[in-house]
Amino acid sequence: MPQPGKKTRFRTRGDPNSAFPLIIFFHGSGDSCASWELLADLLNAYQLLIWDRLDPNIKPEYAISELLEYLDGSDLPSECVLIAHSYGGTFARLFLEARPHQVAGMVLVETGQETGIDPEIEQRQYQDQILENKPLVVIRGNTLKWKQMQYERALAAEQNMVTPTLLIQKQMLDAMDEEDERLKKVQLHLSRNNRYVHLPDCGHGVIQARPDAVREAVSWVMEHLYMPEDEPPEEPVQAIDGKQEENGTNKSVLVKGLPQEATLDALWKYIGGVTV
Repeated sequence: MPQPGKKTRFRTRGDPNSAFPLIIFFHGSGDSCASWELLADLLNAYQLLIWDRLDPNIKPEYAISELLEYLDGSDLPSECVLIAHSYGGTFARLFLEARPHQVAGMVLVETGQETGIDPEIEQRQYQDQILENKPLVVIRGNTLKWKQMQYERALAAEQNMVTPTLLIQKQMLDAMDEEDERLKKVQLHLSRNNRYVHLPDCGHGVIQARPDAVREAVSWVMEHLYMPEDEPPEEPVQAIDGKQEENGTNKSVLVKGLPQEATLDALWKYIGGVTV
């Protein structure tokens, strides 16, 4: 039960005697940590903080203030590893901004496309590589999985003849896939010690569909915890796919057949309105 006057709820489980950092769950929009139970079972050897945001309209800064207040008043370990899914990435990044010294590592699952972070803060976190040499795993599913399946069915119905409508759809799907990959990969700039995982056969709900992949990512983070005596190399941000990644969720994508450039959100709405 939440404390009176609070808009978030806390529950702990797992091994309270674990020598590893505390793991904190950051669920996505319209979700709760109830859907994380399979993952929690797989991570039961660690100490877990299951944090639910009860108010779907809660301001991220307010939610983080409640989380920090709870942690400061508890006997839980101060060092923590953050696991975030989808919109939960906004809250995890704000926690990182508030307490970078307490974050030992991060696993970001299908995050990067959400909004809610001040662009200046977001860009600075990348430029400064705020995690330094602490381990980071970015997991990308396939948000477009079902749209791609719809396209394949529509193409089959046309006996593999690409109609003008299907051509536009394919161009939009390809553009959106490219942009989604960019938004995921740019997050690697948070740390020099990073790992990128792509699950093309899994949709957006990676936490529920592939908890094993998330557990593997957590294991990698725990095996590569940054120790103060380590001397991380001072090197520039590495290019991704041969070029420096640009940050921002409002990058425009030009698609043939559309009257003007459209943001990723606009493309989502447009393709959702095409009959297949």
